Amino acid sequence: MNTVAPNALKNERERLQDTLEDVHASLSAHRKRTNRFDPRRMMAFTFILLIALGTILLSTPWAQSTGTWAWYRETSVFSWSTFFHAVLDNLFMATSSSCVTGLTVVQVSTYYSTFGHAVLLCCIQLGGISLLTLGTLIVTILLGRVPAGGEDQVMMSYGAGSVSRANSLLSQTICYAFSFEILGAALLFIRHFWTHGYPLGKSVWYACFHAVSAFCNAGVSLYDNNLIDVRGDLIYISVITLLVILGGIGFLVIANVFHYRPWNLDLRSRGKISLHSRIVLWATFYMCVGGGLLFTALEWSNSLDIHEIPNFWQALTDGNWASCFTSLKLMTQRICAGISQASMFRTAGFNFVEMDAITPPANLLSVFLMLVGGSPGSMAGGIKTTTLIVLILTIRAYLKGSPVVQLHKRTISDTICREAMVIIFYYLSMVFTFYFLLLLTERNLITQRGDFVLFYEVSSAFGTVGTSLNATPLLSPVGKLMIALAMFVGRIGPISIAFMMARREITHRIRYPEEIITVG
Repeated sequence: MNTVAPNALKNERERLQDTLEDVHASLSAHRKRTNRFDPRRMMAFTFILLIALGTILLSTPWAQSTGTWAWYRETSVFSWSTFFHAVLDNLFMATSSSCVTGLTVVQVSTYYSTFGHAVLLCCIQLGGISLLTLGTLIVTILLGRVPAGGEDQVMMSYGAGSVSRANSLLSQTICYAFSFEILGAALLFIRHFWTHGYPLGKSVWYACFHAVSAFCNAGVSLYDNNLIDVRGDLIYISVITLLVILGGIGFLVIANVFHYRPWNLDLRSRGKISLHSRIVLWATFYMCVGGGLLFTALEWSNSLDIHEIPNFWQALTDGNWASCFTSLKLMTQRICAGISQASMFRTAGFNFVEMDAITPPANLLSVFLMLVGGSPGSMAGGIKTTTLIVLILTIRAYLKGSPVVQLHKRTISDTICREAMVIIFYYLSMVFTFYFLLLLTERNLITQRGDFVLFYEVSSAFGTVGTSLNATPLLSPVGKLMIALAMFVGRIGPISIAFMMARREITHRIRYPEEIITVG
């Protein structure tokens, strides 16, 4: 008995070890199969492909206003220097359009032909709704379901909580996007054609281009000075601002609001506004309206002071009603321009004021708005509004000594709080890394304009915003490459980091003794 028992135990141990090895091999094979469709890699690959294709098309004679290849614009003699600079400028524009940023190194209205403008528009549209999501939608229509592995991409991009939710939300995404763009284009066409007297063809093209550029939060404009000339048209800037906000709050919030029916007495079919949607809507309201009013107050006598406003009270005392109406009209235009400009700072590169005329306090406010950005699952970049709110709630809970983070009688998990901290740390570290690199390469620009313009450019690029202090064309070739890389990383980086943290779930079987470290 003493000799049989050890042998039996040994055989049993070997059998269990073989079984564990088989299970491990099976899990490894399954992991390899599921990792073939890595949303992070596919997203990066599709953006790289879109940027490369856009660069090639923008360099062709059909896209250039001169009708020649891009490197023959200035001279008829070929040189590698002109070739490099021409390709670099078109690479920058393709990256800016595909990453829906809006930074430009050339005058878009005169540098490119109508075909070139169409290429930019396609890059904006495909980059906004993502080539991968559009491809997944096509496959979904053909197969009747989201393909294997595609659920992760849909849920990562739009915040869907389940696969069944992803299937319905995917089709709604495209439907909402094109519906808002068509409606916005129709309203802008009316303003172009009947109000501003543009020809029919130009009115249609300008309306479509600016509607798509606004909803995708790109901020690329066909006007020579962006949207400064139309800032007096309250309907025009209201449509643009509304499209930018709708594109920046996320499709999950739009779907939630559209399916909420407060008038329905049946609680089961009424629906509810989720905590995520509440945070997004309130944060968007406070940042747009509160930030807009603060920007208006800071810039009332500076960049917003284009037309002299008659003294309202003096005109009212004198009974000059025409002057009173003019004063109210100009003050309303100025306030609307300030609020709209603050909304552009969050996510889109349109500008209704001269950027060089903005004072330093307002520039610092705009940097904060750019760093925060829009909301998850939207066209916008930045750390996102929900990330900032979760961080603020976490700090408040720790200061109050509360062991949990709560809002509206709901508890926010520690995992989400840690993810918010990681995303903010990653975002700020990347911004300061690119800023540090530009400080090393842009000595001439620093001499001319100071070093704050570089931090502004990096914040705008990494937040995929697109506003600039008119310093982007002055960047060196290395600086342009740096900003292009910042736009690319800012577009796919935070999403990839969040998805990587969401997928990785590690169970710690060993817990080491705790030891106190003094912080603060």
